Amino acid sequence: MNVLITGGTGYLGGRIANHLKNTCPDTKVYLTALESQTLPVWSENFEILKMDLLEAKSIAACFKVCDFDAVVHLAAVNEIDSIKNPELAIDVNAKGAFDLLRIASSRGVKRFIYFSTFHVYGDTAPGVINEDSPTRPCHPYAITHRAAEDYVRYFARYRDMQTLVLRLSNGYGYPMDACVDRWTLVFNDLCRQAVTTGKIVLTSSGRQHRDFIALSDVARAVEHFLIAEDKWGDGLYNLGGNCSMSILQVAERVAGVYAEELSRPRPVIQTAPPPDACGVFEPVRYDISKLLETGFTLNGDMDTEIRGTLELCLTLV
Repeated sequence: MNVLITGGTGYLGGRIANHLKNTCPDTKVYLTALESQTLPVWSENFEILKMDLLEAKSIAACFKVCDFDAVVHLAAVNEIDSIKNPELAIDVNAKGAFDLLRIASSRGVKRFIYFSTFHVYGDTAPGVINEDSPTRPCHPYAITHRAAEDYVRYFARYRDMQTLVLRLSNGYGYPMDACVDRWTLVFNDLCRQAVTTGKIVLTSSGRQHRDFIALSDVARAVEHFLIAEDKWGDGLYNLGGNCSMSILQVAERVAGVYAEELSRPRPVIQTAPPPDACGVFEPVRYDISKLLETGFTLNGDMDTEIRGTLELCLTLV
């Protein structure tokens, strides 16, 4: 099986690619990267294709390399850059996804996995969030991912493509290399603070809750659906970790692993005084029962992911 992972050298893509390489030896994994991008050393084990979602010709050129059996679409403008440049988010996250689907369909690709985000649900009230919950995105990152979801469903309905939308919560875990620019993510930021400063400073009271999922489980979910194509169902699944934690609890977990497993002084945790302006202060109930009914199981180890991230941070100091 030939699988193309767009954004395959990034934070999620790297872990997914590495997992598929180790667990699916009969699968050939291709990764896309921007022309100007410096490639990490680990990617030498993969074939890298240059793709710019702003250029249809660039997308089309990638599909001339071989006949792909499946596409895993991760490449997107992140949440920080989306709010800075909403127009770029529209062009890449929405129109770029449409062009990718259009060209993949014309080349006979039958399976397409799209990584969306739980942010499409918007500012949800306390309660269970499942696939039937209304979507009310208000951030350009979420708005453009929701638009891309609709394009994915269009190709499933009218272009005879088997498609899958995975609404990812908050992935955590070590990236494949330190050059991946996702150090603003909660676990990554707190790990880097612990290593570089010996303390962890929160800009809030830390009472906000989020659902977290280990990157190892994200990668396993991709493998699960690539192998079990009969499990795709209606093509929409929440992808979370059944793990609601406050930011303060995350900080305490990071500090504990740093002290116990790396034998270093436990970092002091500093919080800002309440009240916080916004946030979900009750446990997040991000329902993944629909996913679990396909036979998928969670087995990610938080301490292992934290340790891996801390050890990577040590290479930066």
